[in-house]
Amino acid sequence: MKRIMCMIMALAMTLALAVPAFALNSGDFVEPTGSAGQRTLAAVTQVPTIKVYLPAADTNTDKLILNPYALPVSSGAVISGGSDDLTDQVISKAIFLGSSSDVPLKVGLKVVATTGSNVVLASKSLAGDTKTTTKSVFLWGQVVDAGEGANVPSIPTSFATAYDDTAGKTGDMILVRAGTDGVTRTGMYTIPAAADVADAATATWACAKFFGDAVKAPTEGWTESDTVALALTFSFTASMNE
Repeated sequence: MKRIMCMIMALAMTLALAVPAFALNSGDFVEPTGSAGQRTLAAVTQVPTIKVYLPAADTNTDKLILNPYALPVSSGAVISGGSDDLTDQVISKAIFLGSSSDVPLKVGLKVVATTGSNVVLASKSLAGDTKTTTKSVFLWGQVVDAGEGANVPSIPTSFATAYDDTAGKTGDMILVRAGTDGVTRTGMYTIPAAADVADAATATWACAKFFGDAVKAPTEGWTESDTVALALTFSFTASMNE
C-alpha cells in the first residue's frame, strides 16, 4: 500500500512539474475592486470583403456589331488597340470583370435587348439556315475565366464556338431573348477569391462576350438601321461554399 501511495505521489509531482509557467507582465493583470471583476467581450462578426472592378464606359468600343454578310471588320471597333480583321456575323466587345474579394463571387447577368427596324431574335442557331427569310439574329453570351493579375488580361481563348442549351440553363452561357424584361441568369460563373484584397496584383478576372449568327440573305436586304443593342447588368454574390 505504501508503495502504491509513493507511486501516486510521484506521478502527481511529475504532472505538477509539467504545468507551464508564465511571467506576470506589468499591466497584464489587475486586482479587482468593486465591479472591476466584471468584463465584457466586444461583439465582432467577421464579414467578407467584396471589391469588384468593371470596365469604364467607352463609346468607341462599347459595341455589338451585326455583320450578316461576314465582311472584314477591324477588331479596333470593339477592342481597344485591336488590329486584326474579324469576319464573324456577331462581334462584341470583351467585358472584363475583376475581383479583389476574399471570397469567391458568383456572377449573374441580366440582358435586355432592343432591336431596330425589323430584326427578330431567333431561339436557335441560324448557321446554314436557307429557309428563314426575315432579318433574324441568334445571340448568346458566355462568361469564362480570365486569369489573375494587376493588369486587365488578354481575351481568353476558352470561349465556346457554339451555344450549348445545357450551359445556357445551368452553365456559363446566356441566350438573348426579346422582351422588355430581358433574360436573367444567376451563378453563370464563379470568380475565385483573391489572395490579398489589398494587393491589386492578385486580382482575379472573368470575361464576358457575346456571339451568334444571322440570316445572310433575308427577303429584304440588311440596312444600317437593322441593329441590336444590349443593356447589361452584372451582379456579384459572395459564395461561402467554395
